[in-house]
Amino acid sequence: MTYTLKPIDDAFFETAPIVIPATVELAAPAEQVWEALGSDAMWSWAPIIDQLVWTTGRPQTVGAVRRLRLFRSVTIEEEFYRWDVGRRATFRVVEQSRRLFDGLAEDFLLEPGVGGGTRLTWTMAVAPRLPGAAALGRLAPVLARGNALAIGGIKKIL
Repeated sequence: MTYTLKPIDDAFFETAPIVIPATVELAAPAEQVWEALGSDAMWSWAPIIDQLVWTTGRPQTVGAVRRLRLFRSVTIEEEFYRWDVGRRATFRVVEQSRRLFDGLAEDFLLEPGVGGGTRLTWTMAVAPRLPGAAALGRLAPVLARGNALAIGGIKKIL
């Protein structure tokens, strides 16, 4: 059984209960970082993701879809609604195998970095299905630490 989420857009990054940006400075040029972001190896270092499959053909563009399996038990399907080659990509979760989120979107922004490198900012916006504000307050710092570590993992495939 799958659960379909309501469509969301950039406004969700302003209204979501949890919004977490994570930035990493990379020595690689933007073209190389962009290639890594769209590769099958992206997130291969993250232990919570044990499967990642693009279900749409290459090259990716607006409307591209990928499916991820988390913790060997939860599958989510992501649809990219922004795909600005070499600069920015944004997706929203459209389906999930378990009811974990009321909404989840992620944005990847590439900007010129130090010495010809690239600054990559990954922003996650999430509305988890948790009871109460206290649960949200405990989840946000955990996600912030995890996201900071996770985005730095891109260095392993660059």
